[in-house]
Amino acid sequence: MNAYKVKLNSLDGRDALRYLGLKEGLADPAMASLFEKCKARLLAVIDARYVYRVFPFAGGLLEGSAYQPRGGTIARHLAGAERVILLAATLGSGTDLLIRRSRFLGMTETMMVDALASEAIERVLDAAEAGIFSRLGPDPHTFRYSPGYGDLPLEGQKELLEVLDARKRIGLYVNESMLMTPSKSVTCLIGTGGNLRGEAKKTCRDCSLDGKCSFRQNGGTCYR
Repeated sequence: MNAYKVKLNSLDGRDALRYLGLKEGLADPAMASLFEKCKARLLAVIDARYVYRVFPFAGGLLEGSAYQPRGGTIARHLAGAERVILLAATLGSGTDLLIRRSRFLGMTETMMVDALASEAIERVLDAAEAGIFSRLGPDPHTFRYSPGYGDLPLEGQKELLEVLDARKRIGLYVNESMLMTPSKSVTCLIGTGGNLRGEAKKTCRDCSLDGKCSFRQNGGTCYR
């Protein structure tokens, strides 16, 4: 099981601005300049890595895996899957350090760096997913589904990371409160196969915040 690196050379910042509630962008030149500086600082410290494993999937179980997904929403999501990919990715400890240091420079800068890092981990996952399917072949597949989404228990994250040997491979682990270190990290499952009935793209339907989400209340979505 290999660990893979992802090099991010740029971020467009659009998702970060949405996370900040700024759908119309930054009109103030000083704020726009600060945003670009935060972007450059973040890109300079990111050490993005990911690790994954692929398991046969039958009868609702990952064959040969100590981690098993539980819950009605993940069962629907993986319906018809022949294989399931377990994936973990992180931006590395340098990103956490930059966020902590930003707190000494002001709340605005901290929020910008944090939002940009949230965008960055999604772009790393996009690159990881593309890399995985370049190796596996262009199988139909579901969107990435993470512990804590729907009714997939967050508590299973520890076992998922152990199956991936993530602490050794990419320096990623969880504490007793299920908080990951480094914090800008994501674990997820992806179902693959020709008979999938789960969604290929993420929607609001299975989200536990559906109906009370600030993004939707403002006429938008947290998904791309």
